[in-house]
Amino acid sequence: MRGLWLIDGSYIYKAGKSFQHENAAYANKGVDYKRLKKCICNELDIDRLDGWYFNSTPDPATDAQNAFHRWLKTTEPAGPGIRVKLYDLKQKSVRCRECGQNFSVRVQKGVDVGIATTALRLFERYDVIVLSAGDGDFEDFIRYIVEDKDKELFIVGFDGSISPDLQQFSSANYLLNEHYAEICDNRDLEPFDKADDVIED
Repeated sequence: MRGLWLIDGSYIYKAGKSFQHENAAYANKGVDYKRLKKCICNELDIDRLDGWYFNSTPDPATDAQNAFHRWLKTTEPAGPGIRVKLYDLKQKSVRCRECGQNFSVRVQKGVDVGIATTALRLFERYDVIVLSAGDGDFEDFIRYIVEDKDKELFIVGFDGSISPDLQQFSSANYLLNEHYAEICDNRDLEPFDKADDVIED
């Protein structure tokens, strides 16, 4: 069985940080995508899993971000062999509800559209779709792929962070919080995914 794995990098990072905060044993241990890919294949009985990773980065990207994204692209066994699609960050003006002060933050631009477009462009080549995202905004394209095109969906994410709008189409959820010991980054270095700490729109 062949799977298409669509990864919202910011979702995995932020939901993972929340999990780490609540579980001291995993503090500062990010997700190792090479280990995660292997676990998904074993758990969901997928022979080949083609991964696509989506996120936003500043221009220019930091050395840590460049190194992390190079590693994601590196073929097995050295890396996970995941395709990487990066988008620019945009400035967004926000107003503090407490003090009324205006300030700017950098937010993602284009990631959700990129995930949906890639899914619609490629899904017919695969037996199953594996989605690492929690946003209910993906409901329309997931509904089309599952209901109209009869593809099976699996969701890989953290318990409590996956919208019911997505879960209703999923044949199974692989919950990272239940498998974190197997997929966390155990190196004595900066976590692989620390580079991708960006603000979500």
